[in-house]
Amino acid sequence: MKSIRAIIVDDEQAAREILADLLHDFSDVEVLCKESSADKAIVSILKYRPDIVFLDIDMPLKTGFNLVDELKNYDVCPTIIFVTAYDKYAIEAIKHAAFDYLVKPVDVDDLQLCISRYKAEKSHEQFTGKIESLLEKLSKERLRFNTRDGFILINVNEIVFCSAARNYTDIHLSENDEKRTVTVNLGKIAEMLPDNFLRIGKSTVINKQFLKEVSRKNKKCKLVCNSKEYVFDIPKHYIKELIKDF
Repeated sequence: MKSIRAIIVDDEQAAREILADLLHDFSDVEVLCKESSADKAIVSILKYRPDIVFLDIDMPLKTGFNLVDELKNYDVCPTIIFVTAYDKYAIEAIKHAAFDYLVKPVDVDDLQLCISRYKAEKSHEQFTGKIESLLEKLSKERLRFNTRDGFILINVNEIVFCSAARNYTDIHLSENDEKRTVTVNLGKIAEMLPDNFLRIGKSTVINKQFLKEVSRKNKKCKLVCNSKEYVFDIPKHYIKELIKDF
């Protein structure tokens, strides 16, 4: 088999260098470049037309999922291998969509198996179909949250906002204005939720799909769900983070 041409995309320099060093020991893998953002990666992917893109998921501004979605607009079909520290729900979504993945910190044996699978089982499934399957699965994904009595499964798209309650978190849902209390702190929940959620302060995470209004002057934002309004104070720094996506 000819040399496998690869690109590494990760916002953390150390992660890029570690993976590049591991791949250097594979005589049939050539690392074409290492990019620190999704936007830079798009340019390099179009320029080099790599066989594989080793892609981090959790990057600022645009995630790995955002990059994959953008690739639908171009006539380029690299194999995407996610390199992720994400929770189990994202890995299950990736597996469902027939992508491969590596979990950080990357183990050389796992990398070897990944490259071997690529050589032996490279899929000829249409790239766009993979992307749409992945995004559809993510949009429907349920998360498991521990409670005082056991656990609950919640569809992430039904979450309007989450509010801290000491060491617990209240999850406010769109259906019937329901509130569920889980024994998970808000910081951990913020890490579990996908990119359409944003932390707007120490005690609140919102689902941007319900966002209707942001006021810089009053430092407030408003969510609307089922004709009910929720208004939150929001520090200046978080306002900047919120509006840059719109």
